[in-house]
Amino acid sequence: MEQVVQICKQSLINAFPEIAAAQLVPVLQNATNIKFGHYQLNNIMPIQKILKAAGKECSVKEISDKIVGELTKMNAPMIAKIAPAAVFVNITLTDKFLLEQAIEKFMTSPETLPKPTPYPKQTIAVDFSSPNVAKSMHVGNLRSTIIGDTVCRLFEYLECDVHRINHVGDWGTQFGMLIAFLMDKNMTDAAHELPITDLVAFYKEAKVRFDEDKEFCERAHQEVVKLQSGSELELGLWKRLCEVSRKEFQRIYQQLDIKLEEVGESFYNPLLQKTVDELTKLGMVQLSNGAQIIDLQEAFPLMVKKTDGGFTYDTTDMAAIKYRAQDLKCNRIIYVTDLGQLPHFQLIFKAAQKAGWIDNCVVEHCGFGVVVGEDGKKLKTRSGETVKLQDLIDESFKQAEEQIKQTKENEYSAEEIAEISKAVGISAIKYADLCSRRTGDYRFSFEKMLSFKGNTASYMLYSFARISSIVRKIGIDRHDIYNKEKMQNLEITADQERNLLVVLLKLDQVVKLMVEDLMPHNLCEWMYSVSTAYTDFYEKCRVINQDGSYNWTRVVLSEMTRQALKFCFYVLGLKEVERM
Repeated sequence: MEQVVQICKQSLINAFPEIAAAQLVPVLQNATNIKFGHYQLNNIMPIQKILKAAGKECSVKEISDKIVGELTKMNAPMIAKIAPAAVFVNITLTDKFLLEQAIEKFMTSPETLPKPTPYPKQTIAVDFSSPNVAKSMHVGNLRSTIIGDTVCRLFEYLECDVHRINHVGDWGTQFGMLIAFLMDKNMTDAAHELPITDLVAFYKEAKVRFDEDKEFCERAHQEVVKLQSGSELELGLWKRLCEVSRKEFQRIYQQLDIKLEEVGESFYNPLLQKTVDELTKLGMVQLSNGAQIIDLQEAFPLMVKKTDGGFTYDTTDMAAIKYRAQDLKCNRIIYVTDLGQLPHFQLIFKAAQKAGWIDNCVVEHCGFGVVVGEDGKKLKTRSGETVKLQDLIDESFKQAEEQIKQTKENEYSAEEIAEISKAVGISAIKYADLCSRRTGDYRFSFEKMLSFKGNTASYMLYSFARISSIVRKIGIDRHDIYNKEKMQNLEITADQERNLLVVLLKLDQVVKLMVEDLMPHNLCEWMYSVSTAYTDFYEKCRVINQDGSYNWTRVVLSEMTRQALKFCFYVLGLKEVERM
């Protein structure tokens, strides 16, 4: 809709030459009621305020009349009607223009996504998921993994170079503790064969001994020193422990269809002393009770070296942000973690800015709330433990399968039911999270997320499957719909068709907003509005007639909608289902 924006801008400049052009940015929003127009130009009140500040009184009607007059003089072929309405101006676009814009956006080919919104080529790092080695992934890892993947998919769609960084916790005191415990159990040779459940149990037992047994605690610290010094035995055990966890993590990522590049804490080990040395040369490091800190005049400082000479998470994060900004040459670095870590990252950003490391880079924290149960409390098992992510996924498959069997068991084979159940289960978990505002707590409910009513994954998947069935019913090849010659004579005859086009053409605005605020729920809301607009269109505008003939314009509109949903499924990481 950039053409409409430019026409409005020029009209405002022509109407009010006494106001600087920079102050006359069109404030366009979608009309609340399509009967009165497709867009509202909301510049009347801001212009009145600017004129008043300059000592010129001007009524709302006078301003409105000037804007309408200049818009009319532009004689823009895409504008069908211009009408003043209280404190804004309604703009109605022609059917021809709406169709042309939608065809250009959505109708390239059935294999490709809608035409990307123009965006500068950038290198972007997204730090997300990042579970700890020797621990099962739990529900707390869910939001970072899902939100981070969606952020990556958005920028990949915009043809950016995206680094999907999995900053796994694969270094530190816990490994000395675990290695010492495995040695006590004479299980060093079998460590690589341990399933993750056993490794987690060992971790818990080792932690108890670490907290209660001073001799064991001392040995654990010695093992850390050996590990950090590159001892062959300790290094070999550490690698095995990491590999056990890596396999478990990968199994979950594969189920969720999420790709990551593992760049764990250990990757930065060779850079830590160099990082501290550089910060010291910059005059940013000072001694405090034997430790080396960076005091940024905040509630607490960053500690880059402990009294015993060991490095900290702060050191690792400082080394990481420098590496990403200067070695990877990222234009934007996004950290996807819970909001509780925001104060820490604010310090990291402030220190990196002071060091001059991120002068050519935007850094930001994409924070989120916690996952809570239906009672509003943190999601726990009956025994009070954190829910394992694998258990959550398995349960989603099970409940989705039970639901499908209740209604569709006679229509599909066992293999088809299993395939659809996995698609619905995974999509339900992702969508229920993503359609919630990420900065708030997310209330988890299988019943709600698997419902076919309202803004749910099941409803979206059903909408996609229904549209996909049209081609099968009329017996044509989907590629035929993309024939440019056949699009020359499309004709809009109903308000529901116009409304669907207007909703579809909001995509660029939604993408632009999501690029700025990294809020996936905006895309979910748009997808829901597309689905509801299509449902209204489908119920009131017959696509396929009773005699088997069909309305070609409505077939094309259906395909545009399918492409819009396909785009959303891609960015949100949902599974497409052709039949449901």
